[in-house]
Amino acid sequence: MKTTKTSFIGRAAAIAALLGAGIVLAETSAPFRADVRESAGALVATGVEGLGSADGSSVTAWDTTQLDDGWTTLSSDGVTTNVIVLNGPSVVGCRMSSNETWSAGRVHVVRDDVVVPTGVTLSIAADAAVKFSEGARIVVEDGGELIVDGAMFADFADDTVGGDANMDGDATAPTTVWDDWTEGVDSNALLRVSLLDGAFSVFPSRAYTSGHALGSLPEPYRYEARFKGWRTAPDGGGEAVSADTLADDAPLLYASWEAYSLDITPASTNLAAVAGNCAFAVAANAAWTVSTDAPWISLQSEDGSGDGAVVFSVGANESTQPRSGTVRVSLAEGGLVRDFTVSQEGMEEVATPTFRPGDGTTFKASAQRVAISCSTAGATIRYTLDGSDPTMASTLYTSRGFNVFDTTTVKARAYKDGMLPSPIASVRIIRLQTLAEALDVPLWTVTTDGNAEWTVDMEVAAEVGGSSARSGDIGDDEETSLHTSVEGSGTLSFRWKTSCEDDPDDSWTWDYLVFEADDVPRAWLDGQTDWQEISLTFGAGTHTFDWTFRKDFMDGDEVGEDCGWVDRIVWTPIVAAGDMSIPVSWFEAQGLVEAGQGADEAADADPDRDGLTTAEEYIAGTDPNDPESSFTATIEIENGVPKVKWTPDLLGERAYRVLGRKSLGGDEEWEDVTDLEGHGAAEGYRFFKAEVNMPK
Repeated sequence: MKTTKTSFIGRAAAIAALLGAGIVLAETSAPFRADVRESAGALVATGVEGLGSADGSSVTAWDTTQLDDGWTTLSSDGVTTNVIVLNGPSVVGCRMSSNETWSAGRVHVVRDDVVVPTGVTLSIAADAAVKFSEGARIVVEDGGELIVDGAMFADFADDTVGGDANMDGDATAPTTVWDDWTEGVDSNALLRVSLLDGAFSVFPSRAYTSGHALGSLPEPYRYEARFKGWRTAPDGGGEAVSADTLADDAPLLYASWEAYSLDITPASTNLAAVAGNCAFAVAANAAWTVSTDAPWISLQSEDGSGDGAVVFSVGANESTQPRSGTVRVSLAEGGLVRDFTVSQEGMEEVATPTFRPGDGTTFKASAQRVAISCSTAGATIRYTLDGSDPTMASTLYTSRGFNVFDTTTVKARAYKDGMLPSPIASVRIIRLQTLAEALDVPLWTVTTDGNAEWTVDMEVAAEVGGSSARSGDIGDDEETSLHTSVEGSGTLSFRWKTSCEDDPDDSWTWDYLVFEADDVPRAWLDGQTDWQEISLTFGAGTHTFDWTFRKDFMDGDEVGEDCGWVDRIVWTPIVAAGDMSIPVSWFEAQGLVEAGQGADEAADADPDRDGLTTAEEYIAGTDPNDPESSFTATIEIENGVPKVKWTPDLLGERAYRVLGRKSLGGDEEWEDVTDLEGHGAAEGYRFFKAEVNMPK
């Protein structure tokens, strides 16, 4: 006899399906299948993945004849399962000469007739499986004995008992004729149990006394069916019997079965892309569980028993692509499963917003109007002006449009209930600086002429991130000029630089940049220079300022970038009060004039009515709005010597003088004692006063 064993076909260990020429019961469900093959003259069980091919390609094989009985771990392509291995004989066929027992937990394959002669007993234990090749039988001769203790008999092609022993790859319908497998067997000595699908188990004969109780009866197991008890007729007919039932002369009992049933209605649904709820009905005759393989499906129902319903919800499909998932209902017993297919459409996307004007539009005016539209009817548009991506919390666009006042990146996104938001659209609207803005005098009128115009340079500036005015691109013996003008007294400052020839003789006959005020040249610059600052003061009247870059007549004298730049023009107005000039900014800081207004009248005013004009208060350093603010002189002793001090003391910003007298009577004059030690106290001066003036 040859021995072999196979692995379990992915069902629970409680299922007594026996495979191949041996039994391997899986501890848990696993994706393994077993086929029995002829290898080197012996039957070998070969394990493959549950999706493996029937021809044995790409398999992991075990020679189970080399394994001991008991639990072991089988692996295939990274998947493992725990199985129990039991070896048993493959009966080729013979005439028995001595008693034999075909053990429990094994598959016994009868390939030819097995003859049980007179005086010999063949015992087949419970939980053994016997499979018969075509035409093969167990023949009991007169005087021989066959004792069957709850074994299962089946055709060799019957996959429901012992697995796919013939390796035909299909679930062959079982053969149910007991007489085809035995000859000379007294059926009255058997307790026969019919199974739902036709295959049956044969349980042991026993001694009994007619008219007495049958006693303990076995309880068979059948996959996908529930045992309902023993009856006196097949298919649930006759009368029910129990251990207390009185036996007749020849009891023949039949198992009654109820098939497990599980159905769902409907079997699928197709949902819109929006979130929602759904349900389907369950019809079952046992407890069931519910699960899903899709994270976007949320089960609202608990597991159930008998008839019921499964309720679930789906989230919105925030994608344009459809998707599908499964809600599975599984019987706790019997292995039946039903899958409910959930299909959900992809969500339609809102059309991308469009802008007017388009991307890259430039403007020089103070503002540019921007309009946004979307072709999706009923969509709302949200937009940002700071470069950030729009959200539902961003500014809501209205049909009136809006203005941008500087170079701006506008981003927009459209939304509509039941649809995916549109892609984010953006445009960059570019405000071109004027020459006045590049020179930092945006309210001035700045013009340019000559053989080429000055332009705004966004790359070169006196300050990081700024801009400047660049001379026009001219040729030999040409010039390009920049012009502006201003009214009143003040100080003009600006910065400039050049990248051109450097005249070693400073004759100003080579390439150079010149500044002219009121048609009079005031400063020149040439060569490769960095930024330099010029500051000039002008009296009352109208003043014209011109910057001109000139090239000489010589050919081929281009050096560097062959141009000049001007930046950071600052005009600080001043008010002439007598021989002094007061910055207008001081009047603005004191709140005496509005920004940009003239201050001539304010210089002669006395807002705090203390007898001093604002110009005099400026000289003294006092507050023109506070009558208590005054210029005060005191005498303090330092190292034994009296010193005259004053408040406020503006250090080097004012010119101070100390005047002294030896007495206050008569016609004595105040004398300048500023430079005398102790302001003249050692020389008899006893009375002092301090005088403040603008520095010469």
